[in-house]
Amino acid sequence: MRTAVIRILGAFLIVSVLQACVTVEESRFTRKASPEKAVENYTQLGLGYLQKGRPDWARDRLQKALEIAPNDAKANDAMGLVWQTEGELDLAEESFRKALKEDPEFTLARHHLGRLFARTKQYDEARSLLTEVANDRYYNNRVGAYNDLALNFYRMGNSQGAIEAYSQSLRLAPYNVDALVNISTLLFEAQRYDESLKYFDRFDRLVERDQTEHTAHSLWLGVKLLTIHQQTSRGVAMAAQLKQRFPDSEEYRMYQESLNGVSS
Repeated sequence: MRTAVIRILGAFLIVSVLQACVTVEESRFTRKASPEKAVENYTQLGLGYLQKGRPDWARDRLQKALEIAPNDAKANDAMGLVWQTEGELDLAEESFRKALKEDPEFTLARHHLGRLFARTKQYDEARSLLTEVANDRYYNNRVGAYNDLALNFYRMGNSQGAIEAYSQSLRLAPYNVDALVNISTLLFEAQRYDESLKYFDRFDRLVERDQTEHTAHSLWLGVKLLTIHQQTSRGVAMAAQLKQRFPDSEEYRMYQESLNGVSS
């Protein structure tokens, strides 16, 4: 019992110290700061808390920023992320739109709104926004925008649009893992097997360099591609990995069915 009490008190002290540090940090940069600087600092602190999984603390700091400057674009954009994290999607949209109304050139807020529309299945609106974001040559996350655009095209049933968007993503970041696996999958489904293997091989080289790992999906894709291209020993090795690492996966079940001549 005493040990449990000590642990509880210890945890309480740690939290108290952390909160005290935050209080000191906040007072240090808000006490004498200009209103503009205070808004910037509260916004950054809010984003930091959001990244640490504390949207409640993030919302508190961002509300302080918005009390000082209700129309600040960055603070409203950050608040939109908080609302989205908490599942309040209508409020998230309102905040993103408010950020864009204040600063129509705010590409990050446009990206966030595009993602939100994709999440709420407003695919046409999402496509329009994400295309605009991806075409902003000075935006520092064009790769992410193209990946989001590709996924949105896929959800719309436009596989060719998705392939083209992933191609653009890989033009900017040739070893983007998600784009490599997804474009290889889409090309395989389109029976463009040579192109599919090209991207798969690039992904597999990253695995060999310990820069990423195979999933059940990528291993099963590899088995199918290598079988088609008659790279038997390599395909067998991937099948062995699939069995060893993912024996309960749907992909391994499909592999077993393929051995029995069942269409997968």
